[in-house]
Amino acid sequence: MNYLAHLFLAEPSDEHRIGSILADFTAGRIEDLARKYGPEIAKGIQQHRQIDRFTDSHEHVLHSIKCLKPGHGLFSGIIVDVCYDHFLIKYWEEFSPEPLLTFFESIYHSLSRNDWDFPPRYRRVIGRLVQEKWLISYRHIDNVGYALSRIGQRFSRKTPLDNAIHGIKACYHVLEQDFLLFFPELIRFATRNCPYQENA
Repeated sequence: MNYLAHLFLAEPSDEHRIGSILADFTAGRIEDLARKYGPEIAKGIQQHRQIDRFTDSHEHVLHSIKCLKPGHGLFSGIIVDVCYDHFLIKYWEEFSPEPLLTFFESIYHSLSRNDWDFPPRYRRVIGRLVQEKWLISYRHIDNVGYALSRIGQRFSRKTPLDNAIHGIKACYHVLEQDFLLFFPELIRFATRNCPYQENA
C-alpha cells in the first residue's frame, strides 16, 4: 500500500504514524529498530510490513495488477498502490468519521516531528510530502498520473510509469471495484493482526 493507506491504518500517535512511513526507509530486525527509535515507532514499522505482506498476496489486489500488467508489466503494483490512495480519498466518508482535511492536518503535524535520527532520504521525502501536500492531491486522478511519472524518474531507465495515466483510465472501473472489495478486509486485518512483537 502507499503512504495514505498506511497512515490511515496507523494508530493516531505521532510515533506510530512515523513508523508506518519510516518502514519504507529502514531495514533490519524489529528489536533493533525498537532500540534505535523506540517501541512505538517500531510498532508502526512492523504494522507496515505486515500490511504489505497481506496486500501483496490479496486476490483483489492481484486482479487490479492483472488489469494493468499488459501495458505496465512489473510496475503495475506501484500503480495500484497509488491508485488505491486515490480511491481511499474518493470514498473517505465510507471509511472514516473524521473529516478528510482534519485528518491531513493531523498527519502533516505528526510527520513534521524530527526528534529522531532519521535516514537522510526519509527526511527529504517526508519534508517534500508535508511541504507540497502530496497526498491530498491524489483526489484528482490526473495528479495520480503525475505522481507516478515522478516516481518513474527515480529509475535509471525509462519506465511505463510515464504513461501510467492511460492504463489507469482504461482500468479505472476494475481498480475501483477491487479497492472497494479489498479495503474493508485490509482494515479488519490491520485491526486484528498487527500487534507489536519484538521477534516478528
